[in-house]
Amino acid sequence: MLCVENLGVRIHGETILDAISFCVQQGQTLCIAGESGSGKSSLLRALNGLLPAEFGSLAFHPTIGEPTELEGRWRGVRGLPGSRWVMQDPIAALNPKLPLGVSIGESVFSKNLSATELNDAVSDALSKVELLPELAVRRPSEVSLGQAQRACLARALVARPDLIFFDEPLSALDAIVQKQVAATMRRIQMRYGTTFVIVTHDLGFAATYADHVLVLRNGKIEANQSAGNFFRCPESRYCEELILAARELGGLPEVVPAKQGPGEARSC
Repeated sequence: MLCVENLGVRIHGETILDAISFCVQQGQTLCIAGESGSGKSSLLRALNGLLPAEFGSLAFHPTIGEPTELEGRWRGVRGLPGSRWVMQDPIAALNPKLPLGVSIGESVFSKNLSATELNDAVSDALSKVELLPELAVRRPSEVSLGQAQRACLARALVARPDLIFFDEPLSALDAIVQKQVAATMRRIQMRYGTTFVIVTHDLGFAATYADHVLVLRNGKIEANQSAGNFFRCPESRYCEELILAARELGGLPEVVPAKQGPGEARSC
């Protein structure tokens, strides 16, 4: 599905990302974790063509459409074809002057749909994220934060992508709404086989939803493991400290219900 090899990014001579390599398969969830400033969001920007790569390669093979393969010194297209991006702040991500339905429909503007087809596509996307069709006429200021984030997810889904990037999709929401939106994301993934790449500070979320965990520190990889192995046998002392801190703050149970991949060892 998506494989990145030896990706490097520099800005004004400063190395932002160095030798980043990972793969995520169709229908899986990769969680990218690490402290603030570690390079998580910069990685998403590079993958979506918003930051230039100095070296490395990227291969993305959607189920429908042409594959994207880039190598050497490259700057990807603005958004990989067959993928979408859900931002951290839903209010900032939506045009305040446009009704939600119009913002959602912009994702399929290039498909030259008729008015009826477009309305049906928007209504279907709203239904997938458990929003009423009547909300299509409201502006971002007229809905709750949770509804706005669901609208952003609907805007991604309306184009039927194989891959969705998420940048801290739950951090602006209260705990109850976080749980509801996370459950909606999981149902969508299970039903449509969509691949998720999610930047998160929440290791409890990663423990519950991730298949694979990539931890960055100062623009370099600290861990690249299956979720099950990461929470049992983290690859570095730094990762152990991240897990311990999450447990001390109550965000991660002592016994982590992480996913177990086939053939994985159950102890260090």
